Parts: sequence; C-alpha cells; structure tokens
Amino acid sequence: MTFLLVIALLIGLTVIPVMVGARVVKSQNTGFVSALLAVLALSALSAAIEYFVGSELIAFIASAAGGAVILAGILGTSFLRGLAVSIIVVAIQFAIILAVAGGLLGVAAFAT
Repeated sequence: MTFLLVIALLIGLTVIPVMVGARVVKSQNTGFVSALLAVLALSALSAAIEYFVGSELIAFIASAAGGAVILAGILGTSFLRGLAVSIIVVAIQFAIILAVAGGLLGVAAFAT
C-alpha cells in the first residue's frame, strides 16, 4: 500500500504538472503517456548532465536547453513553448511543495 502511495505522489508531482503545462501552451500531445515519456527523458537527461558536466552554470544551461528540446519533441510544440512548459512545471511543483509544507507546519503548530 505504501508503494502505491509513493507512486501516486511521484505521478502527482512529476507527470501531472507536465500535462498541465502542455495544455497551457497548447501542445499537440497532452496526454498521460506523452507526459510520462517526457518525465522519463528529462530524468535521463538530468542524470547524463550530472555525470558528464562539471560546471554548474554549463549544467544549468544544458539542462534548460536540452529539457526544452526534449519537451518540444515529445509534446509536439516549439522550443520556446517547451521552455514555457518547464517553467510552468517548476511553478506548479513549487506551489505544491509550499502547500504541503504549510499544511505540515500548521498541523505541527496546532499539535503543540
């Protein structure tokens, strides 16, 4: 049961924001499978960049550009819209993390 909960949380924090971002920029491929494939490809890109690139600045630029190219290719949109999807995804994930952290802090404050 715990395993299924972890998988559901991972999907909620990774795949669903990509689906939302793809719909916002009006990509051709906005479904679950396309978003899941994009997340897996972005994870592989991240691992490759972490392994091969030493400079943090170059790694950031390569991740941003490579991620936009991957998102554009998989989601069927332009490079700039792929970049916009990545920004939207980060914003959604940040908002979710803030909401969860706020809820945990609220519960902790209430409990004391």
